[in-house]
Amino acid sequence: MTQEAPEEIPAKRCNICGQRFTSDAAFCPFDGEKLADAPAFQPAADPLIGTLVDGRYEVLEALGEGGMGTVYRVRHKVLQRLFAMKVLRREVAREKDLCTRFIQEARTAATISHPNVVQITDYGQLVDGTPYFVMELLEGKPLSKMIKAGGPLPAARAVRIVEQIAGGVGAAHRAGVVHRDLKPDNVFVLETEGSWAQVKILDFGVAKVAGSASITRTGMVFGSPHYMSPEQASGQPVDHRADIYAVGVIMYELFTGRVPFEADTFMGVLTKHMFMAPESFEAKVGEAARELGALEDITLRCLEKKPENRFPTMDGLVAAIEEVVELGAGDRIDVRPSNVGSERRHSVPVFRLADEMEPPQPLEIKAARALRSSADRQTRFAIVSMIVAGCMLILAVGILLWVRTPQRVEVPVPAGSVPVATASQTVPIPVPTAAISTGAPTTTAAVVTDAAAAEVPTAHSTASKPPRTLPHPPSTTATAPPTTPPPAKTHSGSSEIVNPWE
Repeated sequence: MTQEAPEEIPAKRCNICGQRFTSDAAFCPFDGEKLADAPAFQPAADPLIGTLVDGRYEVLEALGEGGMGTVYRVRHKVLQRLFAMKVLRREVAREKDLCTRFIQEARTAATISHPNVVQITDYGQLVDGTPYFVMELLEGKPLSKMIKAGGPLPAARAVRIVEQIAGGVGAAHRAGVVHRDLKPDNVFVLETEGSWAQVKILDFGVAKVAGSASITRTGMVFGSPHYMSPEQASGQPVDHRADIYAVGVIMYELFTGRVPFEADTFMGVLTKHMFMAPESFEAKVGEAARELGALEDITLRCLEKKPENRFPTMDGLVAAIEEVVELGAGDRIDVRPSNVGSERRHSVPVFRLADEMEPPQPLEIKAARALRSSADRQTRFAIVSMIVAGCMLILAVGILLWVRTPQRVEVPVPAGSVPVATASQTVPIPVPTAAISTGAPTTTAAVVTDAAAAEVPTAHSTASKPPRTLPHPPSTTATAPPTTPPPAKTHSGSSEIVNPWE
């Protein structure tokens, strides 16, 4: 925020939700869409300019648009003092619950008293119900513009800025407020006596409200992906340690001139935050990284994937910086050498586990295979053995079934009997001929046990063609019939069935 707003402000627009932004954001915080260039923002065309809000604040000009609303320069009619007023976006203001929460967050942020936190002095609602809050007007520029203009900051200047950010955010944490959207756009650097010395942190609690807005796409996490902690990126509950991670990203950017993770999509950046380890400072700035020494170790500890591995508080972070850094006049600084920096620079980058679902790196796979090679060989041998045993069992069962399958067997048919035809074998059953007293021709009796049996031969045909004897007669418990049956007895005038086996 500055005293003199330009006639036009470069702007970007989201092609999905249509929101316009004048910050340096690359993605829409509501739906993750990559922002496209849009017509410049015309501050003078804003309808709120020239109006009087709540009979106290005269709106002079618009200073810019952000994810949650528009910032104006206003003058208090009674005090004749200049202030900044932030008005919630009308798209968000349509939800009455969010309006109430916005006022609550502004009231809570107003309780934070610290020289590095912007002071909120008032809050209220416009005539149409849109909420706003009033804060002190700052002279200077956002930290994001400083980084964009000059790249990495001198280490001494960067350390002073980080300590002030940590001090202000730590005060908010002690008041029970988590920022949730810390980024260089929300860190304002004041210009005092020609040097960039004091910083002010903006927008406490705003992200908490914006994340519940109806214009936020379902499943999306509101915020700036480049500064989002892994737990926030994955939609898990967050606490003050998410702000410590964001400060670590800001430190990385201040010392190297670039954020640790970049991608072409919103979700691509979040995925790297969840699974990838940041590159070493040397990979970003070369030999200049040696001058940063242990500051790299402190930065990477802030960027740990698991919250419990980071600094527990902002005070702990400041104490760690003061332990390894000695600041001199101007930009002079002495930094203790890194404890593990040289080892990290000469090692292959590895994944830092965010959770059990983290994809392993090739080196981890190789090591795991080496440790489990013996067990793997035993497992493969056991599997092959089981397959071979199963095949042998199936083969044995097949052979047994084939051996036990009944074969077609022909047994000699004694005179006066006919064979019984079945589907698989023919067994002769002796049937003696009976003499009929009336002088009728002699006939043979046949017993057929299968409906599909073959043609039954007569006694004459059986007698004329001797049967073939097989070497293996069918298995039966009955006594085999004699080869030559006794002759049938004939009595005149009567018929008698004679047992041929007697």
